[in-house]
Amino acid sequence: MHPVIFQLGSFKLPAYGLLVACGYLAAILYVFRKAGAAGFKKDDLSDLVFYTVISGMLGAKLFYAFTYWQELGPDFLARALYLLRSFQYGFVFYGGLIFGAGAFFLEARRRKLPVLKAADLFAPALALGHAFGRIGCFLAGCCHGGPTACALSVTFTDPGAEVSPLLLGVPLHPAQLYEAAGNLLIFFALNAALPRSLSGKLKPGTLAALYAALYAALRFGVEFLRGDDRGALRLGLSPAQLISASVFLAALAAIFALKANYEKK
Repeated sequence: MHPVIFQLGSFKLPAYGLLVACGYLAAILYVFRKAGAAGFKKDDLSDLVFYTVISGMLGAKLFYAFTYWQELGPDFLARALYLLRSFQYGFVFYGGLIFGAGAFFLEARRRKLPVLKAADLFAPALALGHAFGRIGCFLAGCCHGGPTACALSVTFTDPGAEVSPLLLGVPLHPAQLYEAAGNLLIFFALNAALPRSLSGKLKPGTLAALYAALYAALRFGVEFLRGDDRGALRLGLSPAQLISASVFLAALAAIFALKANYEKK
C-alpha cells in the first residue's frame, strides 16, 4: 500500500502515524461536540482525554513489548533499542484499552465526574478513532491478513510495508479493513443509542459495556483471518482471542447486571 504518504528530504510522513492522529482528532472532536448534551464541561474533558491518550499509548507499547519480547533482539539492550527505533509501529490495542481505561477512571474520579456516564460518552468516540487507526494499519501493511483466494484480497508489493517479505506479492485478507468497517458499525450503533443513555433510558455504563462486548466479538472473529505473528497460541487461540473472550464475557455480565439493577428501581 502506501506506508509513507510523502517524503521531503530525510523527513517522512508515515501513513500509520497520520491516520492514528486523525483517529485521535476525530474521537476528541466527537467527545467535545457531545459534551454539552451530556452535561460535561470541556475543561474537565480536556484533562480526561489527555491522560487517557498518553496512558493508552504507553499501555499499547508495553503490551507489544511483553508479547513479542523474545523476538525483538538477542539481548535487553537490542530489544530496547528496537522498540525506540520502531516506536511509530508495534502497538497492542488491548494494552492501550486497559491502561487508557485505568487512567480514565482515575482522572474521572479525581475530578468527581460521573465515571460511567463519561465512559458512555467516550465509547462511540473510541470506536470511531479505532476505525481510523485500522485504516492506518492497512496503509502501513501491519496487522495484515493471511493468504486468500477470495475476491476481497489485497496484495502488498512495497518493500517498505510492514509485511513479511515472504508475503509480498501474495493476495491477503484485508483484515485491517474488516476491522475498520466493524468499528464504524459499532460507532454508528453506539452513537444512535447515546441519546437514550444521556436521557436516562439506559443505565450509565451500558454503552461502555456494549462497546466492549461488540469489539471483543469483532476482534475474536477477525483474528482467524490475520496472517501476521499472533503470539503463542493457547487452546488454539491467539492471546488477543483469549483476551477478547474474557472481555466479551465480562461485558455481557456487566450489561445484565446493569439491566437488572436498573429494572429494580
